[in-house]
Amino acid sequence: MPTTYIFGFIMSLGLFELVSVPIIILRDDGFPLIVAVYLGVESAFAMIGLIVYNFVVYKIEAEGENDHKPHRHHKPDLRHRIHKSEVKKGFKLKIDEEHVLWTVVIISILFQVVMFVLMQSFDGDDAYYVVQSVLTEQTNTLYRIKPYTGLSMSMDLRHALASVPVWIAFLGRVSGIHPTIIAHSVIGILLIPLLYIVYYNYAVALFGTDSRRKAAFMLFVSFMYIFGNVSIYTQATFMLTRTWQGKSMLANLILITIGWIMMVLFKRDEDSDEFTLGFWIVMCFLSIAAAMCSTASVFLVALMIAVYGITLSICKKDLQVALKLMITCVPLVAYGAMYILI
Repeated sequence: MPTTYIFGFIMSLGLFELVSVPIIILRDDGFPLIVAVYLGVESAFAMIGLIVYNFVVYKIEAEGENDHKPHRHHKPDLRHRIHKSEVKKGFKLKIDEEHVLWTVVIISILFQVVMFVLMQSFDGDDAYYVVQSVLTEQTNTLYRIKPYTGLSMSMDLRHALASVPVWIAFLGRVSGIHPTIIAHSVIGILLIPLLYIVYYNYAVALFGTDSRRKAAFMLFVSFMYIFGNVSIYTQATFMLTRTWQGKSMLANLILITIGWIMMVLFKRDEDSDEFTLGFWIVMCFLSIAAAMCSTASVFLVALMIAVYGITLSICKKDLQVALKLMITCVPLVAYGAMYILI
């Protein structure tokens, strides 16, 4: 379920970028069109997802569970009953320790979310990003008004291709909440737990079924974020004080998710040669979502994927891995070419 939620959120961001950028370039007052088209596309993909899950994935999972059920006439070995009480005591002690760790993890995450809402943080970039969201929602224009002065201007291409402010304006339009409140109070409630879901998947990839180690890992990560404000440029500072900005989403969501998927692909490639189509599709949408967050993603994400692809190809002695990862970078190449040409 956590993996499904992450994949769905990333694909939702990618779809918004695919819908919004052409309209931003072609229409000065195209925000209502973005809202209508994106709601239709998102609803269509949601229906497709429900159909695929109910008629394909659910049946496969049900068949797998039936295959692993014990035989009805199978009798357990009586020799295992001797140590039943001892095993139960040890298991209880282990569960108690894990409960304490997981309780502290949950409290630390809730603490970050609550403090994000109560302790508002403002910086100079709000004068552009938040104001751009407000202008988009209130005037229906797309990067045609200068946030600093309120005067008309030609399309700001450098920021127009990264559509996070328009996405925040979209959330404000469909929810009826002011975009400033969305940015400073609502986005953190959505993105901070999502970040820790990604880190939980890291813990699963690293420690498997060892719940105690997973809890310790999550506690370490949460403390690194809570006490990471050693400078205004750290990843933790951006996540907890500038969550709504695209560069913060790039550093704390997109790059982290790419690293996790690379780890999963490496482990699966070690175990088998099976082609994990779902992960490759999500990698493509991650490239699109990265472009949505910041123009810096063109070289940051492409470089990250290229280094991993070359390394894995050398380790596996298989050039196909690098070629597949190169295909996932096609959206970034198109994004960079669009920025240069236009």
